[in-house]
Amino acid sequence: MDLSQISEMRFACGVAARDTASAALADLLVPIDRTVTPGAVDVAFLFFTAHFADQTDEIIGRVSDRLPNCIILGCTAEGTIGANAEFERTPSISLLAASLPDVAVRPFHLTQAQLQTATRPDEWERMVGVSSDSKPVFIAFADPFSVDIHAFIDNLNTVFPAAPLFGGVASAAHQPRENRLIVNGNVHREGLVGVALTGRLQVSSVVSQGCRPIGKPFVITRGDRNIVHELGGKPALEQLQSMLSSLPEADEQLARQSMFVGRVIDEFKGRFGRGDFLIHNIVGADRKSGAIGIAGHAKMGATVQFHVRDADSADEDLRLMLAPYAKAGVRGALLFGCNGRGTHMWPEPGHDIGMMRQTLGNVPTAGFFCGGEFGPVGKKNFVHGFTASIALFREPTK
Repeated sequence: MDLSQISEMRFACGVAARDTASAALADLLVPIDRTVTPGAVDVAFLFFTAHFADQTDEIIGRVSDRLPNCIILGCTAEGTIGANAEFERTPSISLLAASLPDVAVRPFHLTQAQLQTATRPDEWERMVGVSSDSKPVFIAFADPFSVDIHAFIDNLNTVFPAAPLFGGVASAAHQPRENRLIVNGNVHREGLVGVALTGRLQVSSVVSQGCRPIGKPFVITRGDRNIVHELGGKPALEQLQSMLSSLPEADEQLARQSMFVGRVIDEFKGRFGRGDFLIHNIVGADRKSGAIGIAGHAKMGATVQFHVRDADSADEDLRLMLAPYAKAGVRGALLFGCNGRGTHMWPEPGHDIGMMRQTLGNVPTAGFFCGGEFGPVGKKNFVHGFTASIALFREPTK
C-alpha cells in the first residue's frame, strides 16, 4: 500500500490481562492491521502495569517491530483501560495506535532541571518542539517523585494559551525511580514525557470531575490565598449552612459527607454549568470567623458553587458530558481515569469505558488509571482528582 494515500484518521486499540508480557502483546498486536496499516501508524500510546516493568525493553521492541516508524509514548500504571475493559490491580497492557495524516508528532522529555532553568517562551518552544502559534495539542505523562507537575502545567498555560493538555501521573510506583516513562523508543525513570500534535487535527475534551452542583452560585467578596472569608457579602460558613438547610434531605445528607467547592474558570461566560467549574476540596472551616478553607485559590470576585460527589453523581456527570459527542464522528479516544474511580467508586469494573461505548459506540480507546489526571477546564489546564479526562479525536471540520 502507498502510505501517502492514507488521508483519514485511523485508530486501533486493545487491552490484555495476561500473566506474561509476550502473551499480552500477542493479543494486542496480532489483530492490529484489521483497522490500521502498521507502517502508517504515526503514534502509539502504550500503558502497562508494574508487573511488566522489568520487561519494558522487550515490550517497546515488540511494539516497534510491529509498528515501524511510529513514535511510542506511554508509562507504567496501577491499572489499564482499553477497548471494552478496565483492569485494576492485575497484570495488563493497553495500546492505542493512531494514523494521523497531515499531523506532526513532536516527542519530548523534560526533567526538573529543565523546568527550573527555562524562563523564556522561546526556551519552552524549543523544549517541546512547537511554536505557540501552531495550535498544539499536548499529551503527557509525569513521574510524581521527580518533577513539579504544577509548575509544568502553569508554564504550559502561559506559553501556550488555550492549548489543551491530556494525560496523567504515572501510578505504578511507590517510591522514586520505580515508574517507567516511554517516549520515542527511550525509557526514563524520572521527569515527564509527552508529544505535541500540530496540523490537521481536532481534539475535543471531556473532563468529568464526578460532581454535581447544589444550591446556587456565589461570588467571593472577600478571600485571601485559599481562605474564603465572604460569599455574597456574608460569612462563607453562614452562606454554606443556609444553602444546606434549603436542600432536599437526601442531598443535605450527601453534602455533609462529601462536599466540594467548584470555582468558575471562565468568568466571561454568561451562564455556568457542567465543565465550567474546577473542583476543590474543602479543607476546613472556622466557626468563629465564618471562613472556609479550600484546596485552591480563593480569588476575590470569582464565582463558586458547592458540589457533591458520589457514584450516582459521577455516573450522571460523565453521561451528560459525553452526550454532545454521541453523533460527532469520534474516531479514537484516550481515557485517563483517577485510580480512585473504577471499583473504588462503583461495584462493578469497567464503568467509564462502558459509558463511553454506550454513548459513543465502538470507538477505539485506551488509557490508564492515574495518580492525577491532566485536562482543560475553561481553556486552562489543571491536575485533577477523581476525574475522567478524555481526549476525543475527530476529523477536522475545515
